[in-house]
Amino acid sequence: MKIENTSSGKIIGIGEVSILPGETKEVPEAYETSPILDVYHKQGFAKIIGKPKAVQKAEEKAAADKAAAEKKTAEEAEALRQSRLASLEGINEEDLGKLANELDIHPAECKDQADVLKKVKAALKK
Repeated sequence: MKIENTSSGKIIGIGEVSILPGETKEVPEAYETSPILDVYHKQGFAKIIGKPKAVQKAEEKAAADKAAAEKKTAEEAEALRQSRLASLEGINEEDLGKLANELDIHPAECKDQADVLKKVKAALKK
C-alpha cells in the first residue's frame, strides 16, 4: 500500500516515514489500517494507492480456498460418475430405473432395458 502526498506544501508523517509534497512512499505495514490515512485522504492531502497487505492476503486466501473447494467438488463428482459407471455391470432393473431417473432419463420412453442401459452409459460418459 502506498500513499502519495497531493498537498501543495504539507509534509505528511506516517510513523517514522515523512512524505514530502508530490512524493509517493510505501506505508509502513503497522500503519496500513491507521485512521490518519483516511483523515489525510478526506482533507485532500493524500491519495491512497492499493490495499493493506492484510486485506490482500485475506483475498488471496479466499480465492485459494474457493479454488480448492471447486477442485474437490469436481473430483467428488468425477468419483461418483466413475462409481456409477462401474455399478452398471450386472445392475438389476429396479436400480437401473432409479439411476436413469436421477440422470433425467425416463425409462418409459425407452424401447427396452438395453436401451435404458445404453442411454445411462451415454449420460455417464459425458
